[in-house]
Amino acid sequence: MWENAVKTVKFLCTGQWRRVWNEVHVRLYRATWAVLWYFIMPFRRSGRVAPAGTFTRETEYPVAFASPDHIAPKGTAVNNSTNKKFVLHFDAKLRREMGGNATLRMMDLGCAGGQTVADFMTLCWQGVGLEGSDFSLKFRRANWAQLANTHLFTCDITQPYQIKLDGRPVQFHLITAWEVMEHIATPDLAAVFDNIVRHLHPGGYFIASTTETSDIHMGLELHQTRWTNAEWRKWVEQRYPDLEFVDVGLKIYQFVRYNFLHPSFLLYRKKSS
Repeated sequence: MWENAVKTVKFLCTGQWRRVWNEVHVRLYRATWAVLWYFIMPFRRSGRVAPAGTFTRETEYPVAFASPDHIAPKGTAVNNSTNKKFVLHFDAKLRREMGGNATLRMMDLGCAGGQTVADFMTLCWQGVGLEGSDFSLKFRRANWAQLANTHLFTCDITQPYQIKLDGRPVQFHLITAWEVMEHIATPDLAAVFDNIVRHLHPGGYFIASTTETSDIHMGLELHQTRWTNAEWRKWVEQRYPDLEFVDVGLKIYQFVRYNFLHPSFLLYRKKSS
């Protein structure tokens, strides 16, 4: 609270009125949707049956030991981001596109506290979250107290892994990564995207936010690939023709994470074969 107040005064003193308005507006907007969620959610859930099944994660690299985010935990130690508007939007969108009776599945990469996964599960989705650091697992913080090793797993996403449902490889209708991709060393990006494409259901969406700014924590640079949105899009389009860029009908502040100064979203749909 005190840190935010100091930042607000600093921005106002330097004439950054628009930035202050954006932050205030977003907080009010998200708080409004957090309230609306409790009225809308019961109607969305009505008639839906909570899907059964057991998720497992298979990998020889359960923790990203070499990652700066594991060596010097920052976001993984405190973040528990969600956005009720985003959750409700994609719940409605994918039920229209996949059929109202379809069992929908989502996976969040770099899930931190796992709140986005938990929110989708509240709407009777099957949800999985992967986190490179074992900080949240060790301290059983946020949603890890209830969902560890059943829906939230540690995993180095730069290495091969397989998510299975009842022992069989499974694909997801929505895969998200909120301010995660810039934390990946550039040579490892192809392995990360290979895993994403393999786990993404035809017609499903990969949604990510990125930032191009530096983030040094405890002497370590956490942001290892600081690309502009144009650079990200060029890289993806040259290597993954099955991913088509799409407009998902959301404003900047309706995503789970975003950067108002340098807004950058990777919005892809996997082409149906």
